[in-house]
Amino acid sequence: MQRNLLVTVALVAAMVVSPSSAQVLKLGFMAPMSGPSASAGQEMKRGLDAALEKFNNRIGGLETRVSIADDKGLPDTGAQEIVRLIERERIDVLSGLGLTNVMLAVTDPAIRADVIVLASHAGTGSYAGKDCHPNIFLTGFLNDIFGITMGSWLTKRDVKRLYIMGLDFQAGYDIFDALESTYKGQVVGKKLTPFTQVDFAPELAQVRAAKPDGLFAFYFGASGVSFPKQYAQSGLKDQIPLYTVMAMSNSMLIAGQGDAGYGMISNSVWNAQVDNPSNREFVSRFRAKHGREPTSYSSMMYDSMLLLDAALRTGVDPTNRAALKKALRTVKFPSIRGDVQFGPNQVLQQGMVIQQAVKDSGGEFMLKLLDTTPAPIDTYAKDCKMN
Repeated sequence: MQRNLLVTVALVAAMVVSPSSAQVLKLGFMAPMSGPSASAGQEMKRGLDAALEKFNNRIGGLETRVSIADDKGLPDTGAQEIVRLIERERIDVLSGLGLTNVMLAVTDPAIRADVIVLASHAGTGSYAGKDCHPNIFLTGFLNDIFGITMGSWLTKRDVKRLYIMGLDFQAGYDIFDALESTYKGQVVGKKLTPFTQVDFAPELAQVRAAKPDGLFAFYFGASGVSFPKQYAQSGLKDQIPLYTVMAMSNSMLIAGQGDAGYGMISNSVWNAQVDNPSNREFVSRFRAKHGREPTSYSSMMYDSMLLLDAALRTGVDPTNRAALKKALRTVKFPSIRGDVQFGPNQVLQQGMVIQQAVKDSGGEFMLKLLDTTPAPIDTYAKDCKMN
């Protein structure tokens, strides 16, 4: 009798401290919630909120405590905020990261504190190559793949003379260099502009003078609204096709762009029309709450949480970093993008879509699928010596 009582007490005690009931996930989220890139950060937060709603605020079945950090799009602010997230909030995982220059500033402190980084929207190539690390997972994309696929596609479309414009920062450099590596036509001009610039008249005059067959431009946030509008107002929209990436052509910016935003051709790692159960559920959930289709910002953030949820549901404790990293690397998760998997450098390998901003039969904005491209070869992986 005494022995049976002791066994019962032991079983009850084990149940009380079991991972499903006692563990807590401390999740950090960093993005530009204010400043010129605030629209991107706020949209990323909507993707996080959609995931938290789906999982009833229990990612991986664990009580989830989220700490928000506004990096304002500034590396120095990001560097201050990561210290707070590590020392005061004691986060297990850092998610979000909308801008590459901010990611460069916060990743080293995170690694030193053994925090796992899930970068949903920043992806400079250094972290895929020589600076890869077991704590860094590029769950969104590599910046280069936008340039690689667009350069090849424009060549296939026989665009012989191309002008390039965009923001003067790391992600821009990555995209433009990659585009020029695959584009076989002639680049007749290139102009990079600061985040603070709102008047593009001088640069558009140079585009007009160069008489290209197409213009590739990379802007987002406030400049992602003002640039297409000024492009249309200048009359160039009717003369020179505008090509871009998903950050400048989406359901969020079209409200500010108006008619100027239609007709642009962009490439993306995701589209609302991708037909799988996870994506249908996500798009439906997002539309019900926000009255429009999601964007790459919200979709990549949501997908990162699907990955984290699947990894934690294997039974790992988030404080056991080695076990969690292994689970993240190897778990199959129901990605809204379809069949994706990590390469040896912990970068998600994925195909891309070419899409055009149009109005659907009901007059609503949509990104019409024009083409698909296979996953580009990850040229950085050979330089990754993962320990």
